[in-house]
Amino acid sequence: MKRITLTIGLLCCMMLSVNAQTTVESIRERYNGIKSTLADMMQEDGIPAEYCQLRLKQNLPATGPHFEDVLLYWGDDEDDEYAIYPNHHICYAQTKYNFAAREFYEEYLYDDKGNLIFIYAHNPDIGFDDGLIYDFRFYLNKGKVMNVIVKWSTDGGKTFKDVYTGKTAKC
Repeated sequence: MKRITLTIGLLCCMMLSVNAQTTVESIRERYNGIKSTLADMMQEDGIPAEYCQLRLKQNLPATGPHFEDVLLYWGDDEDDEYAIYPNHHICYAQTKYNFAAREFYEEYLYDDKGNLIFIYAHNPDIGFDDGLIYDFRFYLNKGKVMNVIVKWSTDGGKTFKDVYTGKTAKC
């Protein structure tokens, strides 16, 4: 919980308008391309998919069973075509974890240089038991937030309503 609050708070306070070479549309295209490539990679019987997976299970005091699943996917640096084992850079990460009985999901997308360009978070509201769920999308360029979209659902995630879309926010 502290990690999410800190991450969202820091991003909220960093929000500035940016004249960007990277656009929201180009980030969406990269995201869709990587998700499609990863889905194809997992279905193929030939070359195995390259990823790192971490699974944590523990019993936390007062909240009970806790789990974290982290998947890291990377791409090859194709600059050196003669390398026996090419360098890699992270291109996509996803994590799923719980806090008490609530489940959280996050995705992180990186550019070809390993810079973070997109964050997606699907988080239930910790303070209430009424099924309130938030979706956050942060689009970044050179470490600065270009655009943010916040949605919420009051019906357990069946439908979402826009809460905020913009380039700046009041912290």
